Amino acid sequence: MNPTPANPVAVQATLRAFFAQLVAGGVAHVAVSPGSRSTPLTVAADRTVGLDVSIHLDERAGGFFALGLARATRRPVALVCTSGTAAANYLPAVVEAFHSGVPLLVLTADRPPEFQGRGAPQTIDQQHLYGSHVRRYVEASVPGEEPPEAAAALAVSLLASATGPAPGPVHVNWPLREPLEPPDDDPPPADLLASPTPAGWSPPPPLPDTDRGLLVAGAMDLGEDGVAALADLSAHTGWPLLADPASGLRCGPHVADAPVLACGEHLLRTSWSDGHVPDVVVQLGAMPTSKQYRLWLERTRPATVVAVDHLGRHPDAALAVTDRVDHEPGAWAAAVDAPSNGTTGWNRSWTEAGQAAAAAVATFNNAAPFDEPAVVAALDALDGPLDLVVANSMPIRDLDAFLPASTRSRRILANRGANGIDGQASTALGVAVGSPDPTVLLTGDLALLHDLSGFTAAGRLGADLTAVLLDNDGGGIFSFLSIAESGTVDHHRLFHTPHGLDLAHVAPLCGASYHRTGDRTALDAALAATVGRPGLHLVHVPVDAVTNRSLHRGAAEAVATALEAGGPR
Repeated sequence: MNPTPANPVAVQATLRAFFAQLVAGGVAHVAVSPGSRSTPLTVAADRTVGLDVSIHLDERAGGFFALGLARATRRPVALVCTSGTAAANYLPAVVEAFHSGVPLLVLTADRPPEFQGRGAPQTIDQQHLYGSHVRRYVEASVPGEEPPEAAAALAVSLLASATGPAPGPVHVNWPLREPLEPPDDDPPPADLLASPTPAGWSPPPPLPDTDRGLLVAGAMDLGEDGVAALADLSAHTGWPLLADPASGLRCGPHVADAPVLACGEHLLRTSWSDGHVPDVVVQLGAMPTSKQYRLWLERTRPATVVAVDHLGRHPDAALAVTDRVDHEPGAWAAAVDAPSNGTTGWNRSWTEAGQAAAAAVATFNNAAPFDEPAVVAALDALDGPLDLVVANSMPIRDLDAFLPASTRSRRILANRGANGIDGQASTALGVAVGSPDPTVLLTGDLALLHDLSGFTAAGRLGADLTAVLLDNDGGGIFSFLSIAESGTVDHHRLFHTPHGLDLAHVAPLCGASYHRTGDRTALDAALAATVGRPGLHLVHVPVDAVTNRSLHRGAAEAVATALEAGGPR
């Protein structure tokens, strides 16, 4: 028995009510990857007042664009795709959004129930497709079979799940019957529902009454209020704040009034840090990029390690966490009862050590050959507000090792939820579209190639972006592995992954201006000519993985020497 065909007017009434309610709840953008089965969703979104619709050639790139846009605007973004493997290609972005706490509404079209399990084309099992990596999954009713008010209510509840105390992606699977073409005339608008009041936080437990504390900030998406609250807490307690570059705390005006430290990757491997173990460590957000932080915890075993995190992670790779606090770190800092210590001997020792480490790194880099540390220095020297999107693998580690704390207005974003190299260019394009400030992407060659289809979308999306490409013809991070020194394993072929491509050809393919640089003067000129200028720009910086490995090790040795030769007590 064949089911009753869809009523296009009723379908559009349902979906228009759904999207109108999303707009009322703060959604302003839908990233669409076109397809046939998703036609009713796409047209409904495009006809909804208050929604911008962007078109993406592939779902993986579209998902990461939405993730970057959501992070830049601090508003949830919706995704629409057709059925089958199209929906499966959202998975990497959904995983990253889940672990980073980014609100995405993933709207996948599907065949109706009568087509499931019968070998219908472009039909897979899409129920719970993203597993445990969404905050909520809903198998929607076939549109048009329930009143529009039910779709509006669904939108309200989905937004509550996506933007609640533990934000993240939600997935709605929409089974759609033919005919899929919408009516020419719009259905009458449905009544909108009131959005629920967001849940508040319960008071957090007080911090121990000691002046020997240390705040360690991993990757977070802090707003201005959260940055100010954590900086104020650091200044109030006198506890130094060791800031990952993606924490939102390493750079900004707040550094003038709070003891914010960088160089943790170098500082925490020294005997000086082993001799200055705090009574309490407060670990904020995600696990820091620095591997040395974990190793330092394993060696020194501080008595109290408090993990403050609102996404259910409370990362504990060192098995050192003693207390877990379910709180968004910025809100926690504004509410927690903390000791008032101000400047103390403990505070001065850590601050002076951080300054000595930064000075040692700067002196070392000034005498070093042109390579990735010099690129970090050039980016650090840029004037004005800047959004810096940093790819995983070596670029984020270069930034962690060589970017000093400063009062410069920098928002540094990295996909440190799952730490993959997927979607780096697309994330940067989303940030560029959503941010009023100039956007720069710092990426390696493999990460760019991994998301080349996303990079080609810059012109179509109207994004203004400068991409600084660190090109070592492969995966430079693998040169840090012990196996790189093996005489019996072909490390270069098996791990470095040389691609052998002339990446200058990427620029004309994507409609980008092209600048090849081989020294600091040329790099500074290329950045001056491109950052904040309209269009897409590729600044190509050939580098060497072996040289970069030696510079990382040399900088670490310089810091150790500076601190062990009469460093702060």
